[in-house]
Amino acid sequence: VDISATALDRLLGDPYQFYADRIMGLKDLDALDAEPSAQWQGTVAHAILQRWHETRERDPAARLAPIMQAVLDEENADPLMRGLWQPRLEAALRWIEEEIGAYDDRRVLAVEKQGAMTFDGVHVHGRADRIDRLADGSLAIIDYKTGTPPSAARVEAGFALQLGVLGLIAERGGFEGLAGDAQGYEYWSLGKAKDAGNRYGFGYVDVPLKVGRKTSGVAPEEFLPLTAEKLTLAINRFIKGNDSFTARENPDYPAYDTYDQLMRLDEWIAHQDGGETA
Repeated sequence: VDISATALDRLLGDPYQFYADRIMGLKDLDALDAEPSAQWQGTVAHAILQRWHETRERDPAARLAPIMQAVLDEENADPLMRGLWQPRLEAALRWIEEEIGAYDDRRVLAVEKQGAMTFDGVHVHGRADRIDRLADGSLAIIDYKTGTPPSAARVEAGFALQLGVLGLIAERGGFEGLAGDAQGYEYWSLGKAKDAGNRYGFGYVDVPLKVGRKTSGVAPEEFLPLTAEKLTLAINRFIKGNDSFTARENPDYPAYDTYDQLMRLDEWIAHQDGGETA
């Protein structure tokens, strides 16, 4: 069984969710006439940004707005979604466009870049939304988020290690054609801006580590060792070991609910504290 960068959290926090998804191969289906989900919004935003980055390689003056319109048309976005979400999406995309256009000390190397490594005998893989070359020659790994990025406290608790896994892959030369150590880890959120100077009102960068004024979190130099420790733990317990894929093993983990019905959660969770089912 392989492990993806985004699945490490699930394997450590709620092993049964990983088991049902990766080992049993069960996938949930969207309900008929379901409202566009946060996952759908993320997919659309990533498609827009990927197409824009790729277009800029041929035409540095390429603009995001027409690409956004084309992708929304292709996705058959309904009028309500366009009316409620599109203005905020466009504002955040304009912020990204301005930020990257102003670069003079770094450059975009790759977008939607697949990478992989063998870690403790297990195939570990992931996709970086964007990888930049910094002024000192090192790499920055960027993940785009349509909502609130994981906090430094969550990383300190041993979760939200996706960027760390991608950093380990980079450290081991797992991104073909890219050389350099990963020194930067950034979430670029399309959410409401935190900087009053942002004239678009949406978009900001957050580093999920103990940097700047943050008083908690993991120091940048400790990020990859922590990720390697947690990855080793997950592999030794579940992939190569004999530990059971227990449901809701870690109560502090922000749980997925995809397979709650399958695990019959409502039937057994009431008994956790001596309660009774209705």
